[in-house]
Amino acid sequence: MFISRDAFVEYRAMDLRTGDSAIATNGGFDIVSEGKVIQRYLVEGKEKTVTYTRALHTPTLNANLISISAFDKAGLTTTFSGGQGIIHKRDGNIVLAGRGEKGMYVVDALEEKRDIPDKPIAMSSLSIPTSLKQWHRRLAHCSPLMIQEMVNKDLVNGLSFTEKGLRGKCEDCILGRQSCWPFDNATEKMVDPLELVSFDLWGPSRVQSMDGKSYFMPIIDAGTSYKDGAYLSDKTDSSTILAFDTFRAKAEALTGRKI
Repeated sequence: MFISRDAFVEYRAMDLRTGDSAIATNGGFDIVSEGKVIQRYLVEGKEKTVTYTRALHTPTLNANLISISAFDKAGLTTTFSGGQGIIHKRDGNIVLAGRGEKGMYVVDALEEKRDIPDKPIAMSSLSIPTSLKQWHRRLAHCSPLMIQEMVNKDLVNGLSFTEKGLRGKCEDCILGRQSCWPFDNATEKMVDPLELVSFDLWGPSRVQSMDGKSYFMPIIDAGTSYKDGAYLSDKTDSSTILAFDTFRAKAEALTGRKI
């Protein structure tokens, strides 16, 4: 049973039928046609070709299935041992070998060989010269000065320009290097303790802290430059407000001031 229509080299449409399988969506699957499939497998480091003369097209399955009973009817023997399922002929020649995985036996199929064009698609950009701006984008927004140096020293074959000017700076580079929005007005630098308190919420972290926290909330008092912080398991209102209230109670008790 094969999912893809492209796997069939011969295809015979048939009336829609249904079947049952543990790996099908909701247990059921559709059988839409029958045909011949030629598959290539990697068996013990060697390439093996198997032709299925009565393969079923089952597009709603989650994986291709091979019938052990069909191999048995064809005179082949299947043995299961040591986490492997091996199908071999009467003379001992191995046809297929699968490894045990989650209650199934998986065989390694090879991709179909396809004709490779004389000229790779990735090289087509070299056939027509283009602008420095376009090369700047193609080379992951590399420095224009570096690109010009590559041309001057003839370091890359086929790297040629129709025009060398950029006509201004690259907008994507400008946006990518911005770190924050410019301040609209000058800020007051001299403030009293607890007059200006700021905090941020950072996370989630890819690595949790020792006690399983994934978020961090730094708190800074501008008047004293005092820094505090809290590790949080989430960023809900209850968690963040509780952390800030804990800081507020400690800071107000130490300074005798109110936030």
